Amino acid sequence: MDTTATFPPDFFFGVSNAAHQVEDQCSDSWMRFAKRGRIPSYHSVNLADEKIRFWSHPEIDLDLAKELGCQVFRLSLAWERLVPEMGVWNESAAIRYREILSMIKARGMKVMLTLFHHSVPQWFEDQGGWTNSLSVQNFKFYSTRAHSAFADLVDYWITLNEPVPWSFLSYVEGVFPPGVKGKWRDHFSALHHMVLSHDSFYYLPARTAPVGIAHHIGHHQGRGLLNQAFAKVTDHLTHWQFADRVCRTVEFFGINYYGAEWMTLQGPAQYDDLEYSDAGRAVDPNGLAYILKKIHKRYPWLPVIVTENGVGDGTDQLRPAYLIEHLVAISSTIKEGVPVKGYIHWTLSDNFEWSDGYGPKFGLVEVRRDNNLERIKRPSFSLYQHIISDHHVSSELRERIWDSYKKVIGQTRPYWRSTDGKSGREVALQRVTPDQDWRFK
Repeated sequence: MDTTATFPPDFFFGVSNAAHQVEDQCSDSWMRFAKRGRIPSYHSVNLADEKIRFWSHPEIDLDLAKELGCQVFRLSLAWERLVPEMGVWNESAAIRYREILSMIKARGMKVMLTLFHHSVPQWFEDQGGWTNSLSVQNFKFYSTRAHSAFADLVDYWITLNEPVPWSFLSYVEGVFPPGVKGKWRDHFSALHHMVLSHDSFYYLPARTAPVGIAHHIGHHQGRGLLNQAFAKVTDHLTHWQFADRVCRTVEFFGINYYGAEWMTLQGPAQYDDLEYSDAGRAVDPNGLAYILKKIHKRYPWLPVIVTENGVGDGTDQLRPAYLIEHLVAISSTIKEGVPVKGYIHWTLSDNFEWSDGYGPKFGLVEVRRDNNLERIKRPSFSLYQHIISDHHVSSELRERIWDSYKKVIGQTRPYWRSTDGKSGREVALQRVTPDQDWRFK
């Protein structure tokens, strides 16, 4: 069969979630932020605090991941469960996490475990969070004990998920907790302490499983010479400065990629002639290939893992073509010599999407919040299952999926991004699907 995308036999596929997006019974900084009314599309939905009950009933999603055929399941720990007070380790929470990790292994999947994924304990935030130099000591306490508790069940460690956008949105834009605006000094201080914290885990003497970060990189572009120049500056400051600081203390480079960012001096732009996800990311599989090659050129000694890639699309009209075109982009870079070792889809089931609340839907599986969190598989679930099983994407499949997508051109889909390009909405707009050929070329 003529194939458009092929993957090496040891290339793995998986799915990902994060503790505070899926776990019930949370009491972290995001819960406090939500209770203060800082998150659109949160209190307007049913069972908001339940997330999707991954703490009390993880087997629901783990069975779905096994059904997909995933080889790797990526998840994170809830820091405040394990360290409810400074210097205090919660052994009962550790036992529960061991049960969840063992469930993953029992279903034939490897574990990729993230230590910090966008959320911190309330006591940690009250101390100043990552801006306080004590954060390095506090993270070392937490991460060292987490390693002792779970190392025998973990195949890949990720210390930090998207540290740069998290810090920027927390201390400069104020749309992540603690909701501070304009504190550039805090932003850079937080990143410095994150680097030190990551390094402390890398040098743990007993560690054997490989460690990396999950680094968010968007394809920064601009229209017009001035905006193109500005995009180059923002690309360096937001993507490569931090990566350069940890490139010698990681054993793989994890990239979270969602699309293009069209930069202007006034902030990210949104254009009617470009296709966007419901979460406001410009769809750009060519950008993924460009960035993967740039990572390899900059850090040629590091294997690369796509630790997150997915699309907000509650209609599931965009997701099938999005999934295929990004996998075709990855395959092309592998053929050019880039050592991409795996692909982790974000996400398995619709969940809480940080400052966007329950607006954008990233799941291969729909979660019906009005029916006790019932799971309904979307057509993209079966598509991903088929790709995992076959380990390739045929040209016939690619064309068939693109032809299906073209049928929705001119129709409307929900759009949850505000005009500022950063914050979410309480109620979605309706955006017309443009006639744009954004396929990988």
